[in-house]
Amino acid sequence: MIFKWSTWGNKTQINNLLYPSVISFQKWFGKNHSYILFTDNIEGFSKQTLDLLEVHLFDEYESIYNVDSIATWKKWCPTPRLDITQTEFYIDSDVFLLKSPVEILDFLENPRLKYCILDEFQGEKWQHGCMSNIGADSTPFVNAGLFIQKVGCDITSALTELFYWWSKNIPVHEQTHHDEQGALAIVLAKYFINYELLVLPKDKYAIISKYQNVEIESLENIVLMHSTYPNHPAFYRFKSEISRILGIEH
Repeated sequence: MIFKWSTWGNKTQINNLLYPSVISFQKWFGKNHSYILFTDNIEGFSKQTLDLLEVHLFDEYESIYNVDSIATWKKWCPTPRLDITQTEFYIDSDVFLLKSPVEILDFLENPRLKYCILDEFQGEKWQHGCMSNIGADSTPFVNAGLFIQKVGCDITSALTELFYWWSKNIPVHEQTHHDEQGALAIVLAKYFINYELLVLPKDKYAIISKYQNVEIESLENIVLMHSTYPNHPAFYRFKSEISRILGIEH
């Protein structure tokens, strides 16, 4: 299997998140898989972090997704599918796997299911960004912090078509942080309707931030935490607990 992270921007902050994120998936899935990082540059990453990963630079590839925007299209650079013969995990650097993910393991064994993704905290139009203007009513409210494609499954063509629509129709001043997530949700709508998409239960696979799930005081019942913007406060709030669970020494 392939576990992929894409990062750009402030490497000091990203490094603090990325190291435990990678460690967390290695803990539960083992190290005998490909753990890959795509990034704009490696300055600011610790050797400790880089030693965990096979590292590639965005500029090594000619990719339409290597675009400067508030929208997070870079996460698909160089392409939305690296190797169709393998199951691929696309993981944000602020996502931490804290327990054995029974639901994901069951998904991997279920031949009907093709894709897996996080649920949104509450389904609201802004979570689809500018793509909400073209999404159907059946478009699910999902969170792209963790996305899995099984062997033989590939969203590349559909996502690329939406990327080109976005590039042509959404001016820079209208672009939002959630445009890419909205495009992914539109792509996944038909699989959602056909029961081929697993949306993970949000009580166990939780988005925790300054505004979401603020009442959670412990990670005891959390399988996976997505510690979202602004500034990932949940990560720093639960940093000691995360380190204890993952066996990280400071």
